Amino acid sequence: MYYTWKNTPYGIIRVSCKGLYDFVAEAVRARLRLYSITLEPSGKKEHTNLTLVFSDEDIPPEMKRKAEDHISSVMKPLGLKASIVWASPERGIMSAIQNPYVWAGLASCIAVVVTAGFAGFFWTLFWGGAAWFVIRGAKFIAGRFRSAEYGG
Repeated sequence: MYYTWKNTPYGIIRVSCKGLYDFVAEAVRARLRLYSITLEPSGKKEHTNLTLVFSDEDIPPEMKRKAEDHISSVMKPLGLKASIVWASPERGIMSAIQNPYVWAGLASCIAVVVTAGFAGFFWTLFWGGAAWFVIRGAKFIAGRFRSAEYGG
């Protein structure tokens, strides 16, 4: 679906929401997670306001400022003015209850206890936890390298 359009000396530009979302998400692929985009007409005919909502998870203020400057510089040649909103993702028991991965994990635990007993459940939990820590450490190290893109 095409969200908005702009008249230029070369013709009409139509902007798809998905295409713009993918473009912005690629431009800020470091530690930032883009949640949503809205396109709003502004008072000026030649500009459209672009509101971006990003995750606010443990991002230092200087990285936020650099990311905002980077996004604004990417959007300016397109004739889009970026308004950036930093929001904290929803957390708590309700988000856990609505998460299908939580239910899949619970069903898997019950299935392992029924089929392999408590000893099998223990060793499955042990090796799964060990793998989780290895992957988490690898993500942490990779994140340190990616944060260098924005001087973090």
